[in-house]
Amino acid sequence: MSLTDRHDIIDLTIAYCWALDTHQWEDLRQVFLPDARAVLGGSDLDGIDAIIARVQAALMPLDDSQHMVSTHQVHLDGDRATSRCYLQAQHIRHAAPGGPHFIVAGRYEDELVRTPDGWRIARRELIPMWREGNVAVVRPGQ
Repeated sequence: MSLTDRHDIIDLTIAYCWALDTHQWEDLRQVFLPDARAVLGGSDLDGIDAIIARVQAALMPLDDSQHMVSTHQVHLDGDRATSRCYLQAQHIRHAAPGGPHFIVAGRYEDELVRTPDGWRIARRELIPMWREGNVAVVRPGQ
């Protein structure tokens, strides 16, 4: 595996986090294939538009979020790759009854494809491992 491929794939995972936390939803089109699939928050999503709609709906009610990824592992097989990394995501909504903080931790498991425009995620699964804090932060209206 070339160091450039490994770097580009890890950078793609980081770009995903920045797009979420800065609400730059259209930047996700540079992270995923148009027909990408994802399992996020218990939702099976087909296509980049569904992925954008899901993360936008989850994060827009929040005052802030911070997604951090680490411990990347990348396996390259020609123009295909798999990648996994740990994540912690802090969610903040000051008006949430019961406190403003909710943390989710887990891992992303990705399948990627090299395209003429660089690596893109074809499939992403968020596998939750633990959570802490006030779940009402991410469930406005409950």
